[in-house]
Amino acid sequence: MRDVAAAVGVSVKTVSNVVNATGQVNEATVRAVRAAVEELGYRPNPLARGLNSRATDTVTLALPGLGYGYCAPLAAAVFDLAEAEGVSVVMEPTGGDRERELEVLRNRGGLSDGVLLMPTAITARDLGDPPSPGPAVLLGSRRVAGPFDSVVSRDTAAAEAAVRLLLDRGASRVALLGGERKEGGDSAAALRTEGYRRALAAAGRGSDPWPIVETARSSRRDGQVAIAQLLGGDTPFDAVLALEEPLAHGALHALRRAGRDVPGQVRVVAFGNDEDAEYSSPSLTTVRADVHTMARRALDLLTARVREGARPRSQVEVPLTITERESTFS
Repeated sequence: MRDVAAAVGVSVKTVSNVVNATGQVNEATVRAVRAAVEELGYRPNPLARGLNSRATDTVTLALPGLGYGYCAPLAAAVFDLAEAEGVSVVMEPTGGDRERELEVLRNRGGLSDGVLLMPTAITARDLGDPPSPGPAVLLGSRRVAGPFDSVVSRDTAAAEAAVRLLLDRGASRVALLGGERKEGGDSAAALRTEGYRRALAAAGRGSDPWPIVETARSSRRDGQVAIAQLLGGDTPFDAVLALEEPLAHGALHALRRAGRDVPGQVRVVAFGNDEDAEYSSPSLTTVRADVHTMARRALDLLTARVREGARPRSQVEVPLTITERESTFS
């Protein structure tokens, strides 16, 4: 649809109005759009058709905040995919607050045709009987049982793979930066910590007291302070797995100030999607979520729910991939 709009010199919304026979468009523009549709071989996407059968041609994207995990690139992917089909996206920051997440799911007044929500606070108990739930898809790291479809990233498996990579590169003591010492949680940090523990157990090293470093936030300063404290203590380590990328950049800074060579003396891997990783010094090995696939699958599930109503609940898993750079190999 975006290509058709560019060819005619009109907005994507105008093309959507012509294709779906909605809104008011002058006859000359209608003819030009239809000609471009034929010439370019455009076929309407089910997302637009599904949502156009309702009222608003709008979806709500509710995230804890753009600075949280991979929210920023995920939001960009959702906006790009929806815009290409003439669907508007309304951002709703929840701040990770339980009541705000539930309010988004209630979608009072039908302000949008459906909701994409990254849950950080709600639980399965909250979703047992949501008031007047509309079409919604949950996405992100957490698996929250309930009536909604979900698209989840495989964070535990990704953390296992990251630890195996560090061990394969010669590391013997991997510090986990931003982890959770308490077991059994379902936050992104808890799921990644579980993968860390599984990898060590599989390597026959699960009985050792490994350094799991909790941080108040996921900032560069938190990463710097945590690693500086490790370096000043009696806990040996020769690798770091940072559960958020800013923590890793802080860790790299602390290691440089201490005269520790990366990757010669300490290897570093981080969960992240920031392009800063490629241009840091050294460039940073990252575990990246496939946000484009997550956005695409979430929109497809939402479309199906809007069009079909009652149907079996679906859960789609999206893998994460490791991009290896200078921080793990010489």
